[in-house]
Amino acid sequence: MQSTRPLLRPGCPVRFRDRWQGRLTGFEIDEGWLVLNIIVSRGLFRPLEVKLPFSIAVAWDNDALSLDCTSDQAFGRELPPVAAPAMPISTGTPVSAAEARLVGALVGRESRRVSRLLLASGRLTRTTRSVAVADVTLERGVVHLAAQFDALPVYRPDMELLQAVRDALAAHPHLTADERRAITLDVADGLVHLSGNVRSPQAAAAAREAAASVPGVSEVRSAVLDDRALETAAGRALDAAGMFRYGRLYVRAALGEVTVGGYLSAAGPARDIVKAAAAVPGVCSVVDAMEVAPAPQAPKSGPIAAAAASAEG
Repeated sequence: MQSTRPLLRPGCPVRFRDRWQGRLTGFEIDEGWLVLNIIVSRGLFRPLEVKLPFSIAVAWDNDALSLDCTSDQAFGRELPPVAAPAMPISTGTPVSAAEARLVGALVGRESRRVSRLLLASGRLTRTTRSVAVADVTLERGVVHLAAQFDALPVYRPDMELLQAVRDALAAHPHLTADERRAITLDVADGLVHLSGNVRSPQAAAAAREAAASVPGVSEVRSAVLDDRALETAAGRALDAAGMFRYGRLYVRAALGEVTVGGYLSAAGPARDIVKAAAAVPGVCSVVDAMEVAPAPQAPKSGPIAAAAASAEG
């Protein structure tokens, strides 16, 4: 799942249509935290700096900023920046917390607005914290925090968070190796999505617990199904489709593999029964263990039956 609020990081390299050149120095925002312009520089000893409209940005993340123009167009100043009152944001922007420095911002892919600022403390620490722009004010070029720096939530890039959640699932004592393999994991904007199958409700709770324990996870949404819940869901689906009228059926589930067994009065409905079970969310595969049993014969009675019995005697 793709992030809707990728990281715009000052210092990241810039990719133009024709080449990689220069780095992002900073960016400018308006009062509504809309990113208007970006500042790109190239060279070390005599750096050349240019201000460009953010509208030419096609992608950005922790690794790079991609622009829809050539380097010659950019540094030839052929693309004028947005002329509007703006506030500059860079790694040099002062922060009210003395130990904190600004290292980036999460910017909406569609809205082009900053939603959160990313802050780090010290020079050697790798811990990054995030703060919603609703909880900061910009006064005279200084970012003022409404909370203490240490009280801010930890930020981790989605790929790093994905691996950390995988490690947490692998280390949880109430999840078996088979259950861990049957769980599908996705992370976007700090939100963890769990899906797949486990054997028990306790294991489903353990998966959610493990994911939520990882620093940097903002929320966990789980669609993990345990075997008992999947059996119930598949049985209800077969009942709603009227499949039980064809015979005596039962449903068993094992980590997403559903087995439909029992006896049918005829072989014809088996395909429809399997299809109905396979359509249940959470079912990975269906095993057909149904058998065809002949209908029991009706007991003989009446005068004809009695005469036949007398003749047999």
